[in-house]
Amino acid sequence: MKIYRKLALDRNIIYLQLLHNNRLALVTEDKVFSILDLETMEKEHDFTFHNADVHHEKKSISFSPDGKYLAYSEMNQSVVRVINIHSHKLHHSFPTLQNKIETLEFDPSSSYLIAGSLTGRVYLWNLFSTGQVSRLSSFPEYSPHLLTQPKVNYVSAACFSPSGDLVATTGYGGSIVITNIHTEVSPKRITPNHVRINALNFINEDMLVSGNIEGALDIINLHNSQIHKHYQTGLGSISSIMVSSSGDFLLVSGHTKDILLIDLKKEKIREAAYISCPTKTYQLRITQDNKLIVACEEGILIIYELYPQDIFLAYINENAYDRAYELVQDYPLLEDSSLLSTIEEEWEDTLRDALVKIENNKEEEALLLLEKFSRVPSKVNLITQVKNFITHYPAFRSAASNENYSLAYSISEQTPLLKKSALFLRMEKVWDSYFLKAQTYVITNQKTELIKILEPFSRVNSKFCFIQVLLHQPSLFIEFINNVNAKDYEKIFAVTHSYPCLKEIKSYKELLHDAKDLVQACRQHIYTAKYNLAQDELEKLEHIPSMKQQTLELKHLFSLSTRLQELYENEDFLSCYTLIDKNEVLQTLPLAKKLEDAWNVQVQASEKEALLGNIKAIKEIFKELISLGTRSQKIGTLLRLGFLMQIKLLVIKKQIETLYPAIHNYIHFFGYDTELHNLILKLKQDDIVHIDLDEEQMHHRPRSLWLVITEGKIPDTILQYTKENV
Repeated sequence: MKIYRKLALDRNIIYLQLLHNNRLALVTEDKVFSILDLETMEKEHDFTFHNADVHHEKKSISFSPDGKYLAYSEMNQSVVRVINIHSHKLHHSFPTLQNKIETLEFDPSSSYLIAGSLTGRVYLWNLFSTGQVSRLSSFPEYSPHLLTQPKVNYVSAACFSPSGDLVATTGYGGSIVITNIHTEVSPKRITPNHVRINALNFINEDMLVSGNIEGALDIINLHNSQIHKHYQTGLGSISSIMVSSSGDFLLVSGHTKDILLIDLKKEKIREAAYISCPTKTYQLRITQDNKLIVACEEGILIIYELYPQDIFLAYINENAYDRAYELVQDYPLLEDSSLLSTIEEEWEDTLRDALVKIENNKEEEALLLLEKFSRVPSKVNLITQVKNFITHYPAFRSAASNENYSLAYSISEQTPLLKKSALFLRMEKVWDSYFLKAQTYVITNQKTELIKILEPFSRVNSKFCFIQVLLHQPSLFIEFINNVNAKDYEKIFAVTHSYPCLKEIKSYKELLHDAKDLVQACRQHIYTAKYNLAQDELEKLEHIPSMKQQTLELKHLFSLSTRLQELYENEDFLSCYTLIDKNEVLQTLPLAKKLEDAWNVQVQASEKEALLGNIKAIKEIFKELISLGTRSQKIGTLLRLGFLMQIKLLVIKKQIETLYPAIHNYIHFFGYDTELHNLILKLKQDDIVHIDLDEEQMHHRPRSLWLVITEGKIPDTILQYTKENV
């Protein structure tokens, strides 16, 4: 494996992060934070934070992808600091009180920060606001018995999808929770097993991969929340999972020196030790141009070239195809290269030209053409077949020329490459013309002519079934052709089930191709809201038994899509979002995406208002959507935050006498929660006021119950509540 760059540092590297503009952020165990230019390997920034909680087993450090900010958890305090890297000044400080943070992860836009605490809670913070935006989930996902309640909890990993809309988190209990941070609608919960997961990564928006401490790797389909593929590796505890830029390969490391390669298209472990590093690996990162960055033990940083396209191109230009294919064997990611497709196309052209030369008695020229591929292992067997072609072609040509089709087809079965010859194709055209005339004789009941025209092919095995049907069941054949012309799919498939050879008839193949095109066209017309055209195609598909399941799915999508379009045109947005949230199949529609874009704008605007305590503005932003039941958790989180900020403002204004009624009203709407608990605790610690609550008031409620209690009628301030308001 070619090493592109290598760097030796004084101390072990415990954190790596790729940044925009081809830069790399890293942190060493002596708490030195650096940003490198990957081209020059020179340091752009180098600084130290002695209070940062730096440890191999923790993920409590995160650089924003744009390279502007650094978030880290303080070692001796329950606080997360966000530092402006250029100025080294504090950008934000997020107090976590009793919830010490061990997992931090920025979203792709560098706007949001996920924080996982030692109490198993997952928080979402807005980098450009002053507080928590949401509490997304808590671990363990199951409800443990009091006696088995974990004394030491954790959130072990978090990652964002490429779009930044989805976040996957995992923690105590081995569950994975996938949440849309903008809607928080029905988070998906998956539990591969109850083993701790230390590595998560999105392959794309639909697939997630997880790796646990026992070396197990699971590919998870997010549509059905099921494990698509399971791999048991020999890596021990999996620490890093990286996806190639094409999305076709995974590179995985654990507590060994080896890096494993998985081929996602072929769904297999390609090489268990694709790369063997000089020392144990700690972390992996992969660049857009497929350079693999590995942090190893003893402070070694190595960058491996996984995609040496420049070398590949040089071999092609030199016609050194054997070396080019050897390079692909050593560097499997080159299989996705367009250059490999170019070579394969050249091979096919060369093979075709060679066969033409053989048919023109130019065998030596044919073999000379193939010479440049003669040392390519994958082509050696095919070139041997070409030599067999040369050996058997004279006998094949003689048989075909003398209309001894039985012998000619027999020779071609033994030497399959003969089927690529022009002579074989001409022989097939003869059969097609005879078969077409035979159909006419069947229809016109000219049995003598029928027998005569079929006789040359009567002893050809591949034509036997056709001939038997034409000679002995002419009425069946006529009915079959009529059904094909009438597109009576049910009857057509009943006949082909008993006589599979009829599937080879050209008109049948065209019909089947049309049926597949119907599915694609119908789906496209639904997506482009051309519902009349989609309806016509659905009516045709209903008559095709083999398309029954696809037709049912399309009918369901059609029904939901037309309903969504109707609601949108009537400006019933509350029902629009409810329909989308309850039917995941709608989420890929252009109209649904348009609605989600509008929703995201509303959420971002409301987050800013919530952190100012401006409930009235939130209500004006959401309008009727304030009572959107399917997204009540997200809306409720924003309202909670807004009212909590109002209570904090009362403290700042020293309106102490209003705190108890404000807190009482907050509990009425939202119940007792961790955020309120921490506030009450701080008020007591700072000797501002002691708030005494009874057992009923301290009862925790589901985070979406506020909507049931209030029916969406929320006052503008926490002190405005009376029983008449709700």
